[in-house]
Amino acid sequence: MFVRATLVILTLLITLSLSARPFYSQVRGTIEGPGSQRYPIAVSPLRNLGTGDDKRGLSESFADAIGNDLNLSGWFGVLDRSAYIERPQQSGITLESFDLKNWSTIGAESLVKGGFSLQGDDLTVELRLFDVYQAKQLVGKRYTGKVRDFRRIAHKFADEIILQFTGTPGVFNTRIAYVSTGAGGLKEIYISHLDGSERSQLTNNRTINLSPSWSPDGRVVLYTSYKEGHPSLYLYDLAAGRESRVTDRSDSNIGGKWSPDGQFIAVSLERGGNTDIYLLDRSGKVVRRLTEDPGINVSPTWSPDGNRLAFVSDRSGNPQIYIMELATGKARRLTYSGGYNTSPDWSSKGDRIAYTARVAGRFQIFTLSAQGGDPQQLTSGSGDNEDPSWAPDGRFIVFASNRSGRYHLYMMRDTGENQQRLTASGGDDTNPSWSPPLE
Repeated sequence: MFVRATLVILTLLITLSLSARPFYSQVRGTIEGPGSQRYPIAVSPLRNLGTGDDKRGLSESFADAIGNDLNLSGWFGVLDRSAYIERPQQSGITLESFDLKNWSTIGAESLVKGGFSLQGDDLTVELRLFDVYQAKQLVGKRYTGKVRDFRRIAHKFADEIILQFTGTPGVFNTRIAYVSTGAGGLKEIYISHLDGSERSQLTNNRTINLSPSWSPDGRVVLYTSYKEGHPSLYLYDLAAGRESRVTDRSDSNIGGKWSPDGQFIAVSLERGGNTDIYLLDRSGKVVRRLTEDPGINVSPTWSPDGNRLAFVSDRSGNPQIYIMELATGKARRLTYSGGYNTSPDWSSKGDRIAYTARVAGRFQIFTLSAQGGDPQQLTSGSGDNEDPSWAPDGRFIVFASNRSGRYHLYMMRDTGENQQRLTASGGDDTNPSWSPPLE
């Protein structure tokens, strides 16, 4: 049985051709692209280990959150809870305290069980992953926090499950920063988890706010705002809930990206009629001018080692992506296919760059080796697909698409498979930026 389970996992990792229907803010995801068999897993509601009633519904809410993450990953097929034989409140959470036949009978090859207890607002959670056929516990974790942290705890354990099966942690204990018009029609910066929880609005200046970018430690969001009448760069400290301006009032900037060590910011500044890329320190002081070209140079993105920048320039006559070696200042053209290539984002693995290209009058997402070569088209069909941002594990991409009318955020595998809608704010959701893992 163990060999059979292992072969299933390897097949999933090789094919990566997946389908699921998770939800985001209670909106069902749309499946696009080919699908294949997923690894069958059961996620049992948690047992209440405390003395009080589960008035907050944590038992099923934990199972819902973990199950949604696993479905969204594309590797797992979470079995329908209506098929479960066992009653979670009458069953234990250790191997000797429940009957594995209740799970093998319904086709589960792995099982998530756990329990929780509450004392006031203090929450303690134990979560375990079992191999049903080997009758073996694969991983167990104990978490403490406040009731409001239950989704964060669920995301952490979903990442542990993905680590167990793939060798790399999942990306569900992260956040997305993005621009949304909401219901008011003005562009403000929001952040949320992938499942829509902990959604908060960072800006509320009723103007135009663009291009959010996370600091490497995930504590600060960098963005451009027109709140003073022209584009300036701002920082928002999430812990302090405080905003501060980075660039001088006389400068107009277009976006900005942190260096991997968090010491510098690459940003496009318009000075004297030219738009070039500059290197700033954290206080906004210009350290170095990186491009000196009569064309427009915008959209910098760092390589993971901090030694190179990819950026967009029209120096060849139309927007193309270039790569610069920071030590020498030398730049080489990366994209040659297509007449309009923009919005690059460098994978955390360092091997590929995702970008937006215009194809037959529509914008689509492509990836290309950082060394050059033939690009791989990831999206197609009706609508525009834009603004790719890599997940911190380099295995997923979030992007904006208006394929269903308004712009919403979608995520997909780095192969283009398993495209699923994430947001449904009622407005247009664009400019996503994927955070590093949270603590």
